[in-house]
Amino acid sequence: MPQAVVDLQKCDPAHCVDGVCFVKRNCPVKGIVQMDPGDQPIVDWTRCRGCSVCVARCPLKAIRLE
Repeated sequence: MPQAVVDLQKCDPAHCVDGVCFVKRNCPVKGIVQMDPGDQPIVDWTRCRGCSVCVARCPLKAIRLE
C-alpha cells in the first residue's frame, strides 16, 4: 500500500497558519504529526492509509505517495 512522504526540501511550516501544517489539520486519520508549531511535519506510517488527501491538499506540493 502506498504511503505519504513529506519532501523536507519543499515543506516550510512558516507558510501555514500559526506554523501548524495545513495538511495535519486535514488528514482524516491524523497521519501527519507535528511536535510543535513551526516544526516540519512527519508521517505516522502506523496511521497513514495512503488515501492521498494530503497530496491533494498540501499548498506547497510537499507530500507525495510512495
